[in-house]
Amino acid sequence: MDEKFITTKDVIKRVGISRSTLFLWIWNNKVPEVKKDRNGHRIFTKEDVDRILSYKNKLILP
Repeated sequence: MDEKFITTKDVIKRVGISRSTLFLWIWNNKVPEVKKDRNGHRIFTKEDVDRILSYKNKLILP
């Protein structure tokens, strides 16, 4: 299974939020926690990014 993972840096660029905002959403269970590699770094999938983007879009809708 060759699944591509996305770094935190790439996620915040794609979604257009700050690193601290992303972590606050994760810590406050606004978006689900993601898997971590053996070094403890978060590794995001495309589905994770889609969920984060969906949550952001819900916040900015009137």
